[in-house]
Order: sequence, then structure tokens, then C-alpha cells
Amino acid sequence: MLLKTKDLREKSVTELQEELSSLKEQLFKAKMQLSSRQLENSSLLGTLRKSIARIQTLLTEKEILALGGIE
Repeated sequence: MLLKTKDLREKSVTELQEELSSLKEQLFKAKMQLSSRQLENSSLLGTLRKSIARIQTLLTEKEILALGGIE
């Protein structure tokens, strides 16, 4: 579930926040599966974390641009 930055940049802030919420929920479920030894693909955790970080970075960029950029 690797999300491309190019595709994410085209989304609105609301869409990014929804995607972020969804990914955080998936990460929580994956962690629960890992703790109960039901998770088959442990690399999913890293992929989800990276996607979350990518979206948070884009949200921060959009917030800075909305405030008039960096001084």
C-alpha cells in the first residue's frame, strides 16, 4: 500500500486527512495482529508508517503555503 507522493500532492487537505486517518487505523490493526502473531507480512508496518509520514509532511507543506510560505 505504498502511496505515491505525486498522487498525494493532487489531493485536498480533507482527502489527505481522511487518508491519514485510514492509514493510522490500518497501522493499529496491523500492530494488534503482530502482537497476536497473526500478521503474515511484517514489512506492512514499515510501509504504513512511511505512508503516514509522507501524508503528514504534505499536510505541513500545505499549511505553510496557506499561511504565506516560509519567511
